[in-house]
Amino acid sequence: MDHDPTQTGHFGSRLGGWLASSTPYMASLAAVGGLLTVLGFAISGPDITMTMSTLLNDGSWAQPDTWAALLLQTGVSALALFAPIVAGYVAYGIAGLAALAPGVIGGMVAMNFRGGFLGGLIAGVVAGAVTVVLQRIAVPSVLRGITSMALGPLLSTVVTTAAMFILVGPQITSLTEWLNNELPPLTWGSTVVCGMLLGLMVGFDLSGALSKSAIAFAVTGVETAPNTLNFTIMATVVAAAMVPPLAMSLATVVRRSLFTPAERAYGKVAWLFGAAFVQEGAIPFAVADPLRVLPAAMAGSAVTGAITMTLGSTQTVPYGGVFAAGHLGKPLFFVAAVAIGVLVTAGLVLVLKSLRRAAPAKGTTGTAIPGTRKGQRDGVRT
Repeated sequence: MDHDPTQTGHFGSRLGGWLASSTPYMASLAAVGGLLTVLGFAISGPDITMTMSTLLNDGSWAQPDTWAALLLQTGVSALALFAPIVAGYVAYGIAGLAALAPGVIGGMVAMNFRGGFLGGLIAGVVAGAVTVVLQRIAVPSVLRGITSMALGPLLSTVVTTAAMFILVGPQITSLTEWLNNELPPLTWGSTVVCGMLLGLMVGFDLSGALSKSAIAFAVTGVETAPNTLNFTIMATVVAAAMVPPLAMSLATVVRRSLFTPAERAYGKVAWLFGAAFVQEGAIPFAVADPLRVLPAAMAGSAVTGAITMTLGSTQTVPYGGVFAAGHLGKPLFFVAAVAIGVLVTAGLVLVLKSLRRAAPAKGTTGTAIPGTRKGQRDGVRT
């Protein structure tokens, strides 16, 4: 993660460059967390979530279930780190080392509000911007050392966390509460509209506040009122959540030239997370190119949600992917809905990425991020 204070261009292009170069870092976190989660489920099945805490506290380490609980807990903890990791990366890219701690701490606040990686992105931008402003304030030379190492990061941290607590967090909470009130009446109306909205929510922030609200709504219905409608809603959110990782993995195979080497390498395992209902598997792609990946993910997930609700596929358990295959009703319709959504997302993201392709810079195999040594070395496209 290289910071170059000589970066040129307007803020939007520089931010795009920092995000585009993030894939190697985000992919590593997603791969480790996702694989640990999948392994935990594979060893003991999804029901391990019900007994995970008990097994970790009182279980025997000679039993596979205890190790499965450890793997699952570690994987879930790793995937929860996306908000502070994204925030720290973006803040560092904007203002250097002085912004790293404020960004990470701001990202932790976003994580507490279930802000997901988008909340982390906001925290990183705020921390970086505040640090840049503070760095431009003239201070006596005798105070420069302590200002750069302590006072500057301290003030930036206070401003960033205040912004997250006062401005961002309450908005996320209000939106979540509003959705919790509005989602139940929605099920009484059009099944197509209901499926589309649930799909849009799932695809919007990839395990952030909106996505978690949709999934929690489905899980609550299955656990408190097990009926055909709630089973269909459960199948809808699961199918929609499987689309983004599967689609991005497919896209890296269909048009390799539109993706960096790190994205292509990660794409070889991202499909596994989609198949296992680990929607965080698409986050590295979304962080690197949010303005193209997220709209495509929302479109495909919305299509899948509408189809699943319309065709009436059902799922009777509060988990998904291949681990719930034996609990699906109308499984062929479920698979068809996921496949159509994957094609929509993959096709749309390829179109959007094709529209912004630029000629490769001289001496590189790809287009470098303007003004960044990282981009020149890795050939990251913007």
